[in-house]
Amino acid sequence: MIRFLFGFVLGAIVGASWATLMAPAPGRETRQRLEEAWRERTSEETRARAQEAVRLARGGVQTARRRVEEALKAGRQAQEEAEEEMQTRREEAIKGSEE
Repeated sequence: MIRFLFGFVLGAIVGASWATLMAPAPGRETRQRLEEAWRERTSEETRARAQEAVRLARGGVQTARRRVEEALKAGRQAQEEAEEEMQTRREEAIKGSEE
């Protein structure tokens, strides 16, 4: 158990030292690069999500518009049928009163 812990600690020290010596840029520059990369990625994700939301909203609006147009068409057709029926009944009533 002690050998394992010693090896673990020694490996961590050697790894940290190696990473420090081989780092392509100082810590501040590396942090700035990471921060910039994170901002770009986040803004790209945000932009993509916003575009998807707009696409879905447009689809919803088009669907709603289509349904309203269908309802109006059905309402107009029902009105025409009702007017025709009323006209027929009126003509029948007039014929009935003349007889």
